[in-house]
Amino acid sequence: MEKTLIKITILVVIFSVFLRINNKTILNYLIFLGVVYLVSILYILYKMSYKVEIYEDHLYIKNFFASHIVKYQNIKDFFITEGYLQRKFGLHSIYIITKTKNYLLKDLPDAEKIHDDIQIQLNNNNIGIKQG
Repeated sequence: MEKTLIKITILVVIFSVFLRINNKTILNYLIFLGVVYLVSILYILYKMSYKVEIYEDHLYIKNFFASHIVKYQNIKDFFITEGYLQRKFGLHSIYIITKTKNYLLKDLPDAEKIHDDIQIQLNNNNIGIKQG
């Protein structure tokens, strides 16, 4: 959550440098800030809504809008990544690549545990995926 707010604030500051803000336009600028941060909060809530449940033969990925069952035998590859800001906040992203669709689970605080649990289930189901 903090990472996203920092990125948005940096963009707003950069954008604001080029605006001519005076007594006549201050209200419009405040409305702009309100809209930007409202949309940001909605995006953060959407990202926070991602949940992964690990079962013996499949993953269950759900968020506000959809849910997906990903069978282990359909997984072609999966890996974990972290960017500079993610590292600073202890977050990671997990990519799950299947035969039909790709899933990106961004900014998970417990992504390493989820990654390890998926790897254990893949090993238990005799599905070998090379980790690169």
